[in-house]
Amino acid sequence: MIVLPPARFFHFWRGILAFSSDILHRKGQRATPSEEALMRQLARRDPDAAAEMVREYAEVVYRFIYHQVGGVVEDAEDLTQETFLAALQSAHRFRGDSRLRTWLFRIAAHKIADHWRARHRQPPQFPLEDWRPTAGEGVSPPAFLEETEVRDRVRAALLTLPPHYRTALVLRYVEEMSVAEVAQVMERSPKSVESILIRAKQMLAQTLGEADES
Repeated sequence: MIVLPPARFFHFWRGILAFSSDILHRKGQRATPSEEALMRQLARRDPDAAAEMVREYAEVVYRFIYHQVGGVVEDAEDLTQETFLAALQSAHRFRGDSRLRTWLFRIAAHKIADHWRARHRQPPQFPLEDWRPTAGEGVSPPAFLEETEVRDRVRAALLTLPPHYRTALVLRYVEEMSVAEVAQVMERSPKSVESILIRAKQMLAQTLGEADES
C-alpha cells in the first residue's frame, strides 16, 4: 500500500484553500534529458528503468488518482497500477513534448474516466474512508484538530464538484502545475482550463460557505 506522509497530505488542504489571485501563463514544459533517457530505456523493456519510474512517480500518481475516486484506497491502488502498466506498454510513444509526470497524469485521467464509465455512475459525494493521519512533529494538538476539521470540510466540498472541476483544482493547487501543464493533462486549451478553475473555485467557495451557514 502507498501511504502519503502526513505533511504532504496537509499540504493538499492548504494548497486548495490558498488560491492564488493570478493564474500563471507559463508554457507547458518539455521532458528533461534524463526523462527522455529513462523513456528510451523503458521502450527497450529495461526492468531497472521500470522500477525507477515507479519509485519516482508512484506517490504523485496515486495521490492524484486518490482524490478523483472518492478516497477509495483499493480503487486508487488498482488505477495506479493500471496507469503504470499502460505507461510501460506505451513508452515507445513518448515524444518528450511534456514532462514525464504530465504524461503519466494524462494516462491516469483516462483510467479514471474509464473507471467511472464502467460503473455507470458518478463519483461518490462523500469519501468512503475516514483517513486521519496522526499529527506530525511540531504540530500542537489544537493546530492538528483545526487542520483535521478544515481537511474534512474541504474534502467533502471538493467531492461535490463535477469531476473535471476537481481534476483541475487538484492539478493546479495540489500538484502546483501551471495552467499550460493542466491543459496538457486535461487535453483542453489553456483558456478553457482558466475558465474551469474560476468556476471551480467559485463553486467550492460557495459550498464551503453554505456548510458554515448550516
